[in-house]
Amino acid sequence: MRDILEDWLDEDVGKGDFTSQAVVEDSSCEAQVTGGPGIVSGIEVVKRLLNMVNVDYETSFSDGSKIELGDVVFSLKGKSHSILKVERLLLNILCHLSGVATLTAEIVALAKSVNPNVEILATRKTIPGFREFEKEAVVHGGGRTHRIRLDDGILIKDNHLKLNKSISKAVMNSKQKYPDLMIEVEADTPEQALEAAKCNADRVMLDNFTPKIVKSTVPKIKSISDIEIEISGGVNMENIVDYAPYADFISLSSLTMASPPVDFSLHVI
Repeated sequence: MRDILEDWLDEDVGKGDFTSQAVVEDSSCEAQVTGGPGIVSGIEVVKRLLNMVNVDYETSFSDGSKIELGDVVFSLKGKSHSILKVERLLLNILCHLSGVATLTAEIVALAKSVNPNVEILATRKTIPGFREFEKEAVVHGGGRTHRIRLDDGILIKDNHLKLNKSISKAVMNSKQKYPDLMIEVEADTPEQALEAAKCNADRVMLDNFTPKIVKSTVPKIKSISDIEIEISGGVNMENIVDYAPYADFISLSSLTMASPPVDFSLHVI
């Protein structure tokens, strides 16, 4: 099976790295990749990439490690054309994935400062082709993943309920058809959340609830069943501590969709 990294490299190289071929001899070369500060992610992906082009590497870091500004993350040895060919793809991978891991770590720290048991989840809002790596980056930052794909669990959302207006029937049908899957109901109102609890869904997602409404709704839900509570929608670094005390899980699309990159550079020695 073709490695997705081969497709990414082909996309970047096109018919060839004409600049390197015209300007420098394909001689032995050493280089360093430096970066930081943040939580590094993409180490294992970059190793795969370097192996593809026969570039030797050394690193003292692993995915999830903390790096400081200017740390040497990789030392490289190989042919100059090979190192220059993968430079931009290598840096793009590290910058983006480390950005995801770093933002996740910051949000996890905030949430767990008020509720050590809460788990921070990534959503399916990912860049096509990058999902596996972005989800791993969230884990490297101390988070967890929601569904990877649509077949990982049942999530009954607002659009489903516009086509099937009964939460109870939706949950019952899901249990009958896919008895081994976790069943979650996305609730837009306290009434929907209570209905999800009454029909024995495994988890209810309080979507776009204010902290005040969450605070008043969660005790009512817990008086009905021990259903898991997930909070999503409108959660950010400024208000997550207001939500965290009432949640088992908090899911944020910003982890993968809005994380600022960590800066990395590659320099020939």
